[in-house]
Amino acid sequence: MLKILPIQTKEEQKKLCDLCSVTYRPECLAYSAYDDENFVGIAQFKFSDKKVFLTDIKNADGVEDEEALFIMGRGLLNYTDLIGIHDAFLESAEKISPSLAMRIGFFPDENGMYYMNLRGFFDAKH
Repeated sequence: MLKILPIQTKEEQKKLCDLCSVTYRPECLAYSAYDDENFVGIAQFKFSDKKVFLTDIKNADGVEDEEALFIMGRGLLNYTDLIGIHDAFLESAEKISPSLAMRIGFFPDENGMYYMNLRGFFDAKH
């Protein structure tokens, strides 16, 4: 069973970043994904100027589970929308495959930055 959990401590966040070969970002919040008790991935994100920036979303080294990353990405964006932040960006499109970015809901804007408008996205009609 897939579980998406907020990471509670910076020590745990750093440890899980290391397991994914992701640079630990202490200024970021983070979610973790587990399949039963097996760690499968991490997402780091930060808030700035009433926007959210997804900085990293990646499987643990040796794990291939894009579905877990998709669910984790959508979960953190739903949380963001619920707290009243409705503009989401990928900090760096190089850190995520374009297909996963678009599957989550990000699309490149006119400047080539991946953006997602969360207004109404998680309403019952979606």
